[in-house]
Amino acid sequence: MFIPSIYKNEVSKNWVLYDSKLINKRMKTHYEKYKETIKKVARRNYRKRVAWLNNHLGEEFCIHCGESETICLKLYPHDVEVRKIAKRVGTNDESRKEVYKLMNECKVVCSNCWIKLDNDLIEFL
Repeated sequence: MFIPSIYKNEVSKNWVLYDSKLINKRMKTHYEKYKETIKKVARRNYRKRVAWLNNHLGEEFCIHCGESETICLKLYPHDVEVRKIAKRVGTNDESRKEVYKLMNECKVVCSNCWIKLDNDLIEFL
């Protein structure tokens, strides 16, 4: 391991501790340098994951009343789980396997029909 002459006086007897401090310092400077870029990319990827689910629902309609407005549509009964997992996983098909599995178990309904289904006022045909 090559240690610059500046750091020779700072080297303690514990090489592992020294290496970890040096790595942490480099990582910190890298993060500070690219902090805004990292945040922008993370936000952009998050928006892509949310938009993917909304685009999928944009092609669907409520199986009970026929409502097709995307904002109203939900996946019954796993809407919360699907949305939570879709926000967390990657954007490729391999990482979305769990989301696809849950979505295949669900029926697309609007918010009004969701409430009626939860209160047993309507049933699936």
